[in-house]
Amino acid sequence: MMRRIKFREPLAEKIKRCCLLLLLLWSSLSPVHAAALADDWQYQLESGEDCRLSTMLQADCPERDTLMFMTTNQAVRIWFKGELLYERGSFAPVRFDEGAVLHVVKLPEFQGPEPLLVELYGNSQHNPGFFNMFFLDSELEQIKRLYYFDIPVILALPVAFIILVIMAVYQYFYFHGVKRLYGFISLFMLAFFGWLISVSYFKYILLDNPAFWWYCAGILAYLLPVSSYLILAELLRNKPYAHMKWIVRAALLLFLAAMTGELAGFHTMNGLMALYYPLMGIGGLAAMVWVLKAARQGDYLCRAVLLPTCMFTVFGVFDGLTGHFHLLPWRTFITPLAVYGFAFFVIEIMRGQLRQRQMLERRTAGLEQKAALARRRSDIDALTGCFNRNRLKSLLAAGIARVQLSGGVLALLMLDIDHFKQVNDTYGHKTGDAVLMAFSKVVQSELGQYSHCIRWGGEEFMVVVNATDRDEVLALAEKIRRRIGQTEIAGKWITCSIGIAVWQEAGDRPEALFKRADTALYQAKNSGRNRVCLTDGESVN
Repeated sequence: MMRRIKFREPLAEKIKRCCLLLLLLWSSLSPVHAAALADDWQYQLESGEDCRLSTMLQADCPERDTLMFMTTNQAVRIWFKGELLYERGSFAPVRFDEGAVLHVVKLPEFQGPEPLLVELYGNSQHNPGFFNMFFLDSELEQIKRLYYFDIPVILALPVAFIILVIMAVYQYFYFHGVKRLYGFISLFMLAFFGWLISVSYFKYILLDNPAFWWYCAGILAYLLPVSSYLILAELLRNKPYAHMKWIVRAALLLFLAAMTGELAGFHTMNGLMALYYPLMGIGGLAAMVWVLKAARQGDYLCRAVLLPTCMFTVFGVFDGLTGHFHLLPWRTFITPLAVYGFAFFVIEIMRGQLRQRQMLERRTAGLEQKAALARRRSDIDALTGCFNRNRLKSLLAAGIARVQLSGGVLALLMLDIDHFKQVNDTYGHKTGDAVLMAFSKVVQSELGQYSHCIRWGGEEFMVVVNATDRDEVLALAEKIRRRIGQTEIAGKWITCSIGIAVWQEAGDRPEALFKRADTALYQAKNSGRNRVCLTDGESVN
């Protein structure tokens, strides 16, 4: 019994015409001329049905000696010149589908018109078999034809692989808050990558097992919407108006029902496609509405995922309906091209991560700047701008290291403003503060690159000096004393006393150096003030 497919519905006619125009445009890139065997050669067989198709082959083009066609859940025999030339599949009912098989048959040489008989048998117990894509051409042209059919897959595979690598890197290195999203994207891309291979024609180079690829394509087709809905559910997790969990559960339940029925021998993987496509369309449409609402609220990831959601939904439903109901005379998918929409989504994720990293770096730099400012403030006297006593230890350590490296001497000068208490008592603390500020500026103006002024407390100051020898230290101290006595400080005339201690390299300690400087200052004050004294009590003036 034979049943021939006719396009009776107006919509089907329109789809067929549009697709034929696309095929003509595609084929124009590199012309492929097949032998005309019949008008369309598409036949569908119910379970247990068989048919025979015959034609006469002419010997007008000897190089066209390769026969190529595809069967789905059918056994086939080819008779040429009255002899059995090719046979594949079981001519008895089978429990599990044999899937889509691409047949390539090399014809023997012949001289005149010879009869070609194709015998088909639908061996699936529940799913009708299908026969299409019947071409007679040279081997090279047949390979080119398969390449053209696989162009969408070839364009999509490297993009899908790159996305998988990027997501693996991101999932490993980035923080836990987005790992679930990256995991779902990786799951979807992994299923999509496997589906691309299972629906391509070059898969037969990897493994010539049609049943394996048939079930891989079916299982992955069910997993694709489940994994894509998981991505959308993660993006819409905190949106109260989105109910993606119900769509995820429905898709997952359909997948489990299809797999369970298939294992039980009911062929539900293909039989439940009547529910699969409506669910895919409705779920995709609902997701697009929720994603659009979230995008309008400013969610940049939802705005970015809107494009791949639309592309995968529309392309997937189109490919599914045309493939399941055999609306087109060829078997090519456009769903692979939707990966470019998904690539846009991944690029937006990367841009968002880059923006977050830059924001974090700016925030970190700001915090570091504030910390440095706080450290500086902790080392600087707020009134005079000199270092405070917190910095003395590090300045002494730097001075000691400089002496050990370059030679010279390190000295500590301790300065005290004479009769400063009288200034405060007579003119007030405001004038006293002005005197301290002016005094520190005069002292700092006399210091070199490696000398630093420190306000020790009250009217006492210290100067850490790196000099060539002791005479240079004494000259600096005397210069400061004279300058203070000869300069009007905040409208007042004041003097200062200075004690000097020189670093003794062998076994000397900062505490001992400080004590010697304090002793020398005490001697200077007891000697009449307004003078410079060394540690041993010798007065310079």
